[in-house]
Amino acid sequence: MHSALRPPFPYRRTLLATALVLAGTAQSAELVDMTGRRVQIPDRVDRIFAATPPIVPLVYAIDPGKLVTLSFPFQPEDAVYVPPAVMKLPIVGRYTGEGPPPNPAILAKAAPQLTIAWDMPFIDATRVEDSFRWLGTPGLFVHLARLADYPAALELVGQAIGAEARATQLANAIREAMTRVEQAVGTIPDGERKRVYFAEGPEGLLTECADSFHAEVIGLAGGENVMDCKTQAMCGREKVTLEQLKTLDPDAILTDDARFLARVKTDPTWGELRAVREGQVHLAPTKSFNWLGRPPSFMRALAIQWFANRLYPERFPWDADLEITSFYGLFLGVTSDVVNVRDILGQG
Repeated sequence: MHSALRPPFPYRRTLLATALVLAGTAQSAELVDMTGRRVQIPDRVDRIFAATPPIVPLVYAIDPGKLVTLSFPFQPEDAVYVPPAVMKLPIVGRYTGEGPPPNPAILAKAAPQLTIAWDMPFIDATRVEDSFRWLGTPGLFVHLARLADYPAALELVGQAIGAEARATQLANAIREAMTRVEQAVGTIPDGERKRVYFAEGPEGLLTECADSFHAEVIGLAGGENVMDCKTQAMCGREKVTLEQLKTLDPDAILTDDARFLARVKTDPTWGELRAVREGQVHLAPTKSFNWLGRPPSFMRALAIQWFANRLYPERFPWDADLEITSFYGLFLGVTSDVVNVRDILGQG
């Protein structure tokens, strides 16, 4: 990987300034989480409860063997990339997003030593902290809404579970990816940026406003989200009509739903849009974590490279086979002989 070229992202300085402080015994240490809470961490952590969906991939990247539950099921086709032990973990529920809240009985049986949760305005932090108490585990809050949050979050969790070197390696890879893309597309004038519509759902008529973290990849890759609106709920998925889209007439369409891609190819109404006529409808990969989100994850560091190349191939030339294989090896621990790039990109 190339060396990082830009200064640390938000929270990096805070974490370094409040680095590991001994708590007075050899059995525990004190960390300052990303909300400023001081948390006593056991000397050894082998069992982690990921209290909110984005924490699952965060912990998975550092050490999947430390997860004791999941917030969502993996799909059968993910099995080639996910260890069997992780595929079989119990689905415990979630504190945010779509689905039931965590199941106390499953959690008690899982016996976690540390709970990690996502801190953001849409989540009831008091309710999550209550789970820290009744589980009897220390709890860390991390910020994960934006890709720029991930390096610091990785480093914090790495400190907590004794995997500092691994976490730093991953954090630097994300910094480097963001820097490379920014250097390539950051100087494009506003009036020359490709205008992008993010199509969600099988009909393609759900979307994300420009301020939504769900659509962050568009802006980071140098595009302009055509939906100039304000996000009303954490889950997003704002409704839009095809007539609105005809007026907006985006240069490109980004989707993570293969059903919508199939529809676009055969529906003459969608064919009236410039993006469809010019073959600029791009399906983001979803194996084994969705590259765009739901839940948000480090996969966005790969997504911004892929999408910047789709939008501006002359500005950001990119070897998909090399970069995807390398990224899956680093973040997911998948060997090169297992990574099927054509399948991942939906070209198989």
